[in-house]
Amino acid sequence: MAVLPYEIYKLLEEELGKEKAERVGNLIESSLELIERKAYEQKPLLKAEIKEELSKEMATRGDVAEVKAEVEKVRAEVEKVKAEVEKVRAEVEKVRAELKGEIGELRGELAELRAELRFVKYMLLVLTFLVVFLNKETLGWLLELIKLLL
Repeated sequence: MAVLPYEIYKLLEEELGKEKAERVGNLIESSLELIERKAYEQKPLLKAEIKEELSKEMATRGDVAEVKAEVEKVRAEVEKVKAEVEKVRAEVEKVRAELKGEIGELRGELAELRAELRFVKYMLLVLTFLVVFLNKETLGWLLELIKLLL
């Protein structure tokens, strides 16, 4: 119930007189009561509107559950990718080991071929010396060949 302060009654009484001041004061009080009642009646509607607006803005348990499910899907995909990466790494290491083995074998074969080449050069030199030493005519022929090459 709304009650006007004494100072307002006093002011109304001075301006309007006692009888009019009392009627105006009662009208003001009844208007304030009406306003309070309307406000009280509007309270549930405003509450519902606010609740609805908040519900629209806030995440529900369902929303949170959906986000958690999506996060779990992403985690599962990340784990799959990690597993695939590990498989690829294992394959790369296997290929690397095979290549190292093959490179080692090729280096060994190259060393053997170099040794054989040195031996063939040595034998060619010995053979050339023997041919020249045993056949004097060949020496002239070799000198002619060297002149043509140079």
